[in-house]
Amino acid sequence: MSKFLQLILPQTPPHAFWLCFIVCLFVCFGIVFVVAPLTGVSSGFGGDSHDGYIEIARNLVAGKGFVINADGPPVFHRPPMYVFTLLPIAMLPEALQRPALLLVQSIMVGLIAALTFKLARYLFEQKTAAISVLLILLNPWIYWNAKNPMTPILHTLLYILFVISIGSELLLVTGKMQTTLSKTKLWLRRIATGIVAAALALTHGAMLPVSCLLLFALFVLGIARRKPQAAGAAVVIGFVMAALIAPWAYRNWRTFHRFIPTVRGGAMAYFNGVGHWSCTSDAPRRPQETFIDASLRITGFDGTEKTLTHEEGFKDIENDDEMSRKMAADIRARPGVFLIKTALNAVEYYFPMLTYPFLSVKYLSLEQFALTLFHIFLWLFAFAGMFLAKENRTSLSPSILLVVAVLLYAVWYFPFATFIGHSLYTMGTTPVLSILAANGLLRCHSKLIPAKGLNQ
Repeated sequence: MSKFLQLILPQTPPHAFWLCFIVCLFVCFGIVFVVAPLTGVSSGFGGDSHDGYIEIARNLVAGKGFVINADGPPVFHRPPMYVFTLLPIAMLPEALQRPALLLVQSIMVGLIAALTFKLARYLFEQKTAAISVLLILLNPWIYWNAKNPMTPILHTLLYILFVISIGSELLLVTGKMQTTLSKTKLWLRRIATGIVAAALALTHGAMLPVSCLLLFALFVLGIARRKPQAAGAAVVIGFVMAALIAPWAYRNWRTFHRFIPTVRGGAMAYFNGVGHWSCTSDAPRRPQETFIDASLRITGFDGTEKTLTHEEGFKDIENDDEMSRKMAADIRARPGVFLIKTALNAVEYYFPMLTYPFLSVKYLSLEQFALTLFHIFLWLFAFAGMFLAKENRTSLSPSILLVVAVLLYAVWYFPFATFIGHSLYTMGTTPVLSILAANGLLRCHSKLIPAKGLNQ
C-alpha cells in the first residue's frame, strides 16, 4: 500500500473522528456554499423535502408547540429526539442555522467513524477498521444527509452506539468477552445503554422493537445461562429506556387520547408501497401522481395530500386511525400480496434499479443507478469475506453478528418503505456494511496477493 494511503487511513478512533469530521465539514460546506449557488441544487433548508423537523424546532423555540405550521395541529408522525437536537440550532439567527447544522452533523459523522473503527478493530483487525472508515468517507450519501435537517445521521450514530453497547452485554453473558470494569462502572454503563436505547427509539419509531428485541434476547440468555446479573442488566436497561420514553408517551396520551410510545404514521407508508408496485394494487399509482395522493385514492379518502396531510403525515389522527384499520384489513385479506410487496421493498431498499420492471410508474435516475452499484459493491465484498472465512470458523461469527445487526435495523422498514432517495433508510446500516465489506476486501486481497500483503 502506498505511503499516502498509510497516512490517510486512520490508526485510532480519534484519528477516524478527526478525519471524517474534517472531510464531512469541508464537503458539506462546499455543496451548500459553492455548488448550490452555482447550480441551484441542494439550496433548500427545511420545507417540503426535509420532513418538517427544523420547522417543529423553530415553533418550539417560539413557544408554539410541537407543530409544523405555527397555526397547525400537533404532530404525531414525527418523533421528538431529532427535534430536540435541533433546538439549539433553531435558537440562532436563521442565517446561521445551516452552518451550525453542518458543524453539528459533521461531528456526528466523525463519531460514527470513530465507533465504526472501534467495532471493526475489536471484531477483526486494525486494517479492517481503517478500510471501513475509508468506505464511509467514500459514501456520497453521507454528505447529502449531513447537510440537511433530517434524522439519518443521528439515527445512524445512535444505532451503531447501541449495537456496541448491547453487543458488549451479549458477549459478556456468552463468555466471549471479559470486562475489567468495576461493578459500579458496569452498572453506570448499563444505565447509559438505556439512555441510548431511549434516544434511538425516540429518533425513529422502528427502532423501538429493535431495542426491545435485543433486551429480550439479553434477558433470556441471562436466564438460560444462569447469570442473573445479565438478566438484571436487561431489566435495568429496559427500565431506563421506558422511563425516558414515558414523558413523550404521556404527551401523546394527553394530546391525542391514544397510547403512542414514540410515533404514528406507518399506515401511510404502507399504502405508499401498495401503490408503488404494479402487482400489489388494482389501481396503482398513476403518472404525475404523488405517493400520498395515490395512497389516499387507493384507500378511498376524500381529499388530497395538500388538504389532509403535512410533511407526509395526516393532520388529523382520526384519519390515521382509519388508514391503520385499512392497512390491517389489507394484510389479512391479501397475505400473499403483502409478502410480495415486502420482498420487493426489501430489494428496492438497497438495489432500486433491480425493481424497475415492477414499478407502477416507470422511473430511472442516476441516483438509483449509483445507489444500486454502491450497495452491490458493499454486499458483494461482505459475502465474499464471509465465504472466505469458512476455513476458520471462529472468524465467521463476527460477520454473522454484523449481518444480524443489519437485518435487525432494516427488516422493520421492509413492509413499508418504497424508494426513498439519498439512502435515507439504508444509512443506519452503512457502518456495519462498511465493516463487512472492508473485511471482504482484505480477504480477497490476501487471496489474490498472498505473498506481499496489504502493508507492502
